[in-house]
Amino acid sequence: MKRRLLITSILTLLLMLSLPIVIPLSSEEYAIIYGVFAVVSFVLILVYLFSGTAKFIILTIYIVVIVLLLIFLREYQHPIMAIGTLMIVLNPLANFERFLEKNLEDESTQPLRISIRGKYWPFYEYRQAMKDFVRLPQTKKLYTKSWYLRTRQIVTLLLLFASIYLFMNELKNIYFDLTNYNMTQIFTFYGVLALFMLTFILFKNGFTAMFRATIMFMFIPIIYVIALSNLSLPTKIIFSILVFIVGLADVIYEKINSLNRVAYNPYKYFDTQDRRYVYANSFYEPFVYNESYSLIGHFKFRVNIDTFHQKLHDVLFYANRKHFMISAYTYDGEFIEIYTDFYHKHMKKVSKFSNYLEALFEANIHYDVIIDKNKQYYEKNFFHKTEYIVARALSLAELLDDLSLESSNVIISMIFSFEKLSDMQKVSKHYYTEHLSDLDDEHYYAARITARTSKSKFAIEQKVRDMLLTAMMYRGNYVRILVYYDEGEN
Repeated sequence: MKRRLLITSILTLLLMLSLPIVIPLSSEEYAIIYGVFAVVSFVLILVYLFSGTAKFIILTIYIVVIVLLLIFLREYQHPIMAIGTLMIVLNPLANFERFLEKNLEDESTQPLRISIRGKYWPFYEYRQAMKDFVRLPQTKKLYTKSWYLRTRQIVTLLLLFASIYLFMNELKNIYFDLTNYNMTQIFTFYGVLALFMLTFILFKNGFTAMFRATIMFMFIPIIYVIALSNLSLPTKIIFSILVFIVGLADVIYEKINSLNRVAYNPYKYFDTQDRRYVYANSFYEPFVYNESYSLIGHFKFRVNIDTFHQKLHDVLFYANRKHFMISAYTYDGEFIEIYTDFYHKHMKKVSKFSNYLEALFEANIHYDVIIDKNKQYYEKNFFHKTEYIVARALSLAELLDDLSLESSNVIISMIFSFEKLSDMQKVSKHYYTEHLSDLDDEHYYAARITARTSKSKFAIEQKVRDMLLTAMMYRGNYVRILVYYDEGEN
């Protein structure tokens, strides 16, 4: 990935440096032609960066073929662009692309996996998990309503086709119609770029997100239309300012609305040892062992659980704005305890959150701070407790029901670590066991234990407890549990 990023940076820098050198020294005709070449080259560089070498080679072949046909068969420009767009969308060279992916290094073919968020990545991944949960009703339609799935696929393909076709058409106009080139054609690139963005948003997030983004993209065209109108200059300025203010307000509203899309999906259970109800945050579970959010805040105050639930959304919204994660909260019949993960340098945010809770619930807040780089605190209080593991299994099974994945059985998969290989082999006498050698280290052997059971809550709980007990008998240490849809039935 780093090599690909370095190559992309060098090529982009050379391309950017060449523009102020080539364009002033060339005639207007050749300057515009070079500008078209630069745009196409930049697109290919982005494809190489984000999609890898195989996709870059395939797209280069398509572009070379389309450009040659447009140059030598000018009278068939629109049919050539239409067919070329279909080639890019349908990808008839898909088999050749898969051949390249098999024979090239993985690092050169895999999508870009570099995060610009640095050490803050756990929070942003946590935030994305909340957004995905909020969109779950729309995601559910992809599994339960075939007409919605087909409609979304067709509209996405149509938008992608229109985006690619219009992009090629504008580049063709620049190349073949140099004398009539004007600022209006430059502005159309904004429309093409917006269309690409809307296509991507539809593909990733659905129609609702696409419609919201469409509104934001409309303000600049409206200002442009006002500038081209026959209105007087003062009127143009007033209307343009008003549209700009409305557009800015819409952007601010969408940003706040985006931060307000918070959720809390708990693994709910009663901890018999500590005599309290636990609501562990399922969105936090994948980031238990992250290294940067190691400042643990523990807040305790007296409030009724119903009152707390009424204001939980406000607490989540505050945490989302201040970039920290809520890992769990508990209730013992009198006190609420909130457990949070802060970035290791954000000590001041802990006291500010305490002040916020005090004002929100009008209660005295008692809190303490723990630096827990090894995350033993969360393991001890939640993660490795049997009730937590059972609650996670039941929650995952319920998610399959929410997605309407029909099956009477589910597959429970648990990962354990063993100090001795012989212990792992003994477990295989009771359950199907797979040695995960890639996860081994100097002291432990990793293994996946798998079992099939019915989808009833009682059966899942009994099976999970039995698997845990069996692994513990042979000194196995719990790592993770997953629940899968049993596709073998259909």
